[in-house]
Parts: sequence; structure tokens; C-alpha cells
Amino acid sequence: MSIIKGILEEELKRLEELYVFYKDKLSECPRGSISVKDRGGKRYIYLARREGKKVVFDYVGKDIPKVKNALNERLSQRKEYHLKLRQVNANLQEVKRSLRGKRT
Repeated sequence: MSIIKGILEEELKRLEELYVFYKDKLSECPRGSISVKDRGGKRYIYLARREGKKVVFDYVGKDIPKVKNALNERLSQRKEYHLKLRQVNANLQEVKRSLRGKRT
């Protein structure tokens, strides 16, 4: 049983490091969604996100496809990191349960 416990402890350490890694990556990526608004006959890109009950719009720049695609890529990366973080968290809970000796 000590071999299995050692493997589970190694996996726990690895998952905790992954959890911190994905948390850091999430904090680096922008939150929200792209919003394009017409102002004075020109189009501008804003990043719409929620703060409490309010929706906040952060100005990004003129509606240039290159800028919009780059922002869209970063937002999709954030979604991927969020999904991976949820999976790591679920795996962490399972390993912790196994180390405590509880059955699932």
C-alpha cells in the first residue's frame, strides 16, 4: 500500500503545481467578451466584462481584424485554461479522497 500512497502523493504534488500554473495563466488573460460599437461612423472594439452587477466596457482600439483576432485568441485561451483548471481541481479532490482512504 505504501507504493500506491507514494504515487498518490506525487500525483497530488503535480496537480497542486498545475493548479497554481493555470491560476497564474488565467490571471494573465483578459476577462469578458468582445463588443464592437459604432461611434461617429467608426467602429471600435471594447472588452465587456462584469464587476459585481455592473457591466464594464474597456476600450481596446479601432475595429481592425488583426487586433480583434488577437483578442479573440486570448479569450479562447482563457476558456481553455479555465476548463483545464476545473479538470485539475476535480482530479485534486479525487486524489485527496484516495489519500484519506475514503471510497468513491
